[in-house]
This record gives sequence, structure tokens and C-alpha cells, in this order.
Amino acid sequence: MLVVGLTGGIGCGKTAVSDIFEKDFNIPVIDADAIARNLTDTSEVSKRLYENLGTKYFDDHSNLLRHKLREAVFSDSEIRDTLEAILHPLVFKEIGRRLNHLGDDYCIVVIPLLLETQRTDMIDRVLVVDCTIEQQIQRVTQRDKCSELHVRAIISAQIKRNERLKLANDIIENQKSLKCLQKKVAILHTFYTTIAKLSEP
Repeated sequence: MLVVGLTGGIGCGKTAVSDIFEKDFNIPVIDADAIARNLTDTSEVSKRLYENLGTKYFDDHSNLLRHKLREAVFSDSEIRDTLEAILHPLVFKEIGRRLNHLGDDYCIVVIPLLLETQRTDMIDRVLVVDCTIEQQIQRVTQRDKCSELHVRAIISAQIKRNERLKLANDIIENQKSLKCLQKKVAILHTFYTTIAKLSEP
């Protein structure tokens, strides 16, 4: 099975692209962020976060304050490193487990920090969703109701756009309409299906 790692900067449209693969072409999608969210709901991970980050990111009922932690991650590298050290091994283990249960021609694994973590060992092709920094800022400020300064801080914490593009096997420019995006995904679907079948033993 061909494994396509889908990544891109915040606000570039990773979810829009993965949704098209899944809904229009019935391609299985594994989402690293969704796995991470589920993990933080478990008592094991919640306990480790509490022990390493303290009470600051939990309410009076020991529930994780996700919004507060998310803001801190992009302004404090120490907190980001601590969170990643706890979550990333568990996330990639779960991704591997799910991949082992699939038997499709290809699948999409959405990993926002795929290139930052350099965890491409389980990935056959890197698909980058790209748009301009100005579009990233506009989309995220509107979507998350946050400041431009906050979005720029997130962008600066991620791999630089030109470096991400250099490391890509495939690129989707998401700068126009949804209809245009659907056409680009359809072309890639045909391409991935073809090379997946050619690589079959």
C-alpha cells in the first residue's frame, strides 16, 4: 500500500484536501492531530501532562485546558518540546498500528509536523498543501478568531515554506476555489492509484 503523508503550514488547507480524498474517492485518512486529541483524553497521557506541565494547564476538575496549552506551545519552546516528547511516540505508534490494518491501494496520513519531526520513515510520498503566508494569516484569523500576531508566531514555529516545498514529492496549491482544489485532488488520486498498482508485487 502506498502511504502518502499530507502536510502543510497552518491554514493552508490540509483538512480540505484530506476531506476530498476521503469523501470523493473513499480513500482512508489517518489524522495525527485527531489521534493526539484522543490520547490527551486518556488517563495515562493526562497524568503525564499534569506531572510535566503542572496545574497551570488544567481546570479545577483536572481537565486539560486545550486552548491555553495550544497558545503556550507556540510561544514557549520548552513546553512544546515537553508536549511533543510525550505525545509524538504514542501518535506515531498508533499511526503504524492503523496502517497495518489497511489494505487499500493507498492512504492519506495527515501529519502537520511531518517534516519538522523528520518522521518520514513510514511515508512513501510527501504531499504538501501550500498557499501564501498572507492567505494563511487571513484564513486562520477568520477561522479561529485570533490575532495576526498569534498566527505569525505559529508560522514561525513551523518549518519555513520554501524548505517544506523543497522536501515535497507532490504539491497542491490551494489558492483558489474549492472546485479548483477538487480538480487537483482528482488528478493526484489517479496518479496515486496508478503508481500504487504499479508497485504491487
